[in-house]
Formats: sequence, structure tokens, C-alpha cells
Amino acid sequence: MSYIIEHATLLKSSGTTRTSLLIKENKIEFMKSSLNNYRFIRMDMSSYLLTPGYVMLDFSLQSLLHFQEFKQHMSEKYVKKGCTTLLTVTSLEKEQDLLPKLKQRRQLMINSPIDYYIGVKIPFKLLKPSLLRKLRQHNISVVFVELCEDDCLDRKSWGWIRDAMFSNPITLVPYIEEGLYKSNVKQKILKNWFKHMKENRISSLTYQLTDGETLTRNELMTMGIYPEKGDIRIGGQVNYNLYNLDDIKYHTDGQPIINSSILPVFTIHQGKLININGEITFNPGIGEECFIPISGRFISHQISL
Repeated sequence: MSYIIEHATLLKSSGTTRTSLLIKENKIEFMKSSLNNYRFIRMDMSSYLLTPGYVMLDFSLQSLLHFQEFKQHMSEKYVKKGCTTLLTVTSLEKEQDLLPKLKQRRQLMINSPIDYYIGVKIPFKLLKPSLLRKLRQHNISVVFVELCEDDCLDRKSWGWIRDAMFSNPITLVPYIEEGLYKSNVKQKILKNWFKHMKENRISSLTYQLTDGETLTRNELMTMGIYPEKGDIRIGGQVNYNLYNLDDIKYHTDGQPIINSSILPVFTIHQGKLININGEITFNPGIGEECFIPISGRFISHQISL
């Protein structure tokens, strides 16, 4: 079925623009300010702000959740907020944990109503070439590295780490346990991390991400998830959110203020309504596991510390 989303206010990184979209076979076939010459069913979206479906980060899913607990967690924490793709992270304590932990997480996500990527979190001591090679064999491209004040980054064989990631890049993301250190100590740890990532030209973020947050365009670019997810583009998937324009406030530069206090009126995943004013249509198993072919395919702006 083909149809036109007409006169929506589309949120882009540079601001907003009035756009009409031609949807065909669950893909965005064409985008233009006006599609008056096309004869398809039309949906007037002039009173809505249209945003890409969000990619959100999860550290909190537990592999032993019963279905109803899983359903509530996914619905309340993610789908209601406009999430159409989840980056869910499982923790490893030793290299031998990799296969059973991935099996557990994939088994849990079989019932996911939205698409998902799987990442892993490891202690710094586990960051080794052998593990990185295994991760890529199992299509894992995002690794959260748990850092402590007494970790000696200078002694790590970064050249070997970089070589192990050369043909199949992995993005490294620093992780510091919440409340473990005061702000000045945390900043010192992250500054040292940034120094080694830059010196060794390793695909990485230089700052910490938190559970439940929406990943930004730059973060998605660094990880290699964008533009497959987190973007409204020709050829892209039909994953988006709609907000009432009357509910939106704006920054002084004209950019809409989108935060957790404002929830989307509608969320569409793969062309189907999954959220209507907070009422969730939970279709277990509709979500698919996604894989990142080349991490860091785009260069994003790094944040200096």
C-alpha cells in the first residue's frame, strides 16, 4: 500500500521543515515540501511534529524476566517514550561468559516489540584482542568498558587492540559505575580515556552514556547505527513519532524542546502503530535483531574534556 504523509513539520538536526513523504512498501520512497502531483491516499499531518523513532540505551533488562515483566518494562520505559530501536547491553565478567550471555539476551529479546542491537559491558581488564575478535564473529559492534580509578591505561597494548579491530571496527564506550566517584575523579578518568583513544585512533565515545537515554545523532553515527536508524530519509524505514505541535515549546534558536515530560501522541514502528496516547500495542516478536556492518562509518564531533 502506498500513501502520503502530508505537510508534517519534520525535526532535523538543523531545525524543522515542512515536508511531505511518500510511503511505499513500508519504505520512504520520496520526500519533498509538496507532493501535490501524486495521486495516493493522503494523511494530513500539518498539526504534528514528526521525529525519527528513537534509539535508546538499556542496561537494566534482566535475562530472567518473565514475559509480563518484560512487556511492562519495554512498554513503560521505552515504547511510550517513542523508542523504536533499543541498544540493549549484557555484562561479561570473563571471556568464557560471552556465548551464554549472548544466548540469554537473544532469547529474552525474542519477544521484543521493537528492533534491537546487542552490546556488551566488560571490565577494563577484559579488553583484549582475543575477546574483540570473538565479539565481531558474533556481530557485536558496541562495547562498554567499565573504568576504575586504579585501571592503568598506559600499560594496555593499544596497538594490539587497534589491530584486532582493524577489519571489523568496534566502538568502545567508557562506563563508570554511578556514584562510585566524585565528579572531579570521574572527569580525570574520562580525560585519560580520551587521551588514549585519540592517540591510538580508536572508534570511541569520550563521555559516558546513561541507562534509558535517547542516543543522539552523533552517537549513532560513531557507533555506525545511523543512518539505518534514527533518521527520516529516502529509502529509510517507516519508524517515527508524532507530537502535537500545540504541546511543543522551543529553544531561543527555534529548535523544539523534546524531553521526557512530553510523550509522543503516536509511535509508528515498521509502518504500524504501536503507541496511541500511551496505549501500547505490544506485538511480541515483531522486533528484529539489527547488526552494524561498519562501526564509525561517519565522523561525528567528539566532546573534549
